[in-house]
Amino acid sequence: MKKNIYYYSQKKLQYIEIKKFYSKFLSIVAISSIITAGLIFGGYIFITNLIYPDRDYDKLMAENKTIKTKFIEVANQVRSLGQVIDELRNKDNELRLSVNLKPQSDEEKSIGIGGYTFKEIIPSNVTDIKTLLNDVDYSLDILKSKVIVAENNYSEIESTLKSNLKLFNSIPAINPTNGPIGDRFGMRLHPILKIRRMHTGVDIVVDTGTDVSAPGDAKVIFAGRKGGYGNVVELDHGFGYQTLYAHLSAIKVKNGQKVKRGDLLGLSGSSGELATGPHLHYELSHNGINLNPENFIFSDIKAFDLVSEQGSK
Repeated sequence: MKKNIYYYSQKKLQYIEIKKFYSKFLSIVAISSIITAGLIFGGYIFITNLIYPDRDYDKLMAENKTIKTKFIEVANQVRSLGQVIDELRNKDNELRLSVNLKPQSDEEKSIGIGGYTFKEIIPSNVTDIKTLLNDVDYSLDILKSKVIVAENNYSEIESTLKSNLKLFNSIPAINPTNGPIGDRFGMRLHPILKIRRMHTGVDIVVDTGTDVSAPGDAKVIFAGRKGGYGNVVELDHGFGYQTLYAHLSAIKVKNGQKVKRGDLLGLSGSSGELATGPHLHYELSHNGINLNPENFIFSDIKAFDLVSEQGSK
């Protein structure tokens, strides 16, 4: 069964399905092959007539009529393909938005192309084969330019897609341990210091020895003792995201180690002078600014796993 690919749009804050992305672009290649075959066939007949000029006049006229008909067919196939590309270009911005790229302006879409419009060629209006050949040649040049613009655009979309897949794997998107939230993110009266101060994370209430897991792919940038936090593990997830896990009873990773989402980091506990009992103090920051970790804890991680699975195929 064919599986669709979904992307999380930072602009729309929802998953978006990209429908028939590559099949649409591959249609361009298929139709181009038809056009090329037509040109080769027509060129063969044309050159044959140049090599054998003494053929019967009536037969020659009949063959010229055939050539004319074939080139008109090719010209109209070029026109049809041009319209297909134009339709795809009109939908390009939907694809760009779905991978969080800025939409292209009309000027950017028309670079090297201008406002050329493919026109249908009617056989009864064609009197000069040379003019017809020139029209077809010019239309093919325009078509080539449009395909190049489309290829560059799709290459940018594909590159951004790969980067997004890495982001989906890395973003801290699951609860590092299972338990109710005790103290939440924000200003509070510190239970030990007895002063109001910012609580830069959340406290998840769990028994000593409960598994603490990585919420996303990351690199361990600290694993050791850190003042009142006791035993601490810090992760760098890339894209500006970092997480911290404090008051651990045991650390199961080493500094510099790479971890995947769900890998064991350590065991919860009450180490450090600022711990009032067994729990996990969990912090999350982006570009050095502390954020509320609860906004990044998804109850269903299957959506992230689906994106990663589809992107790797």
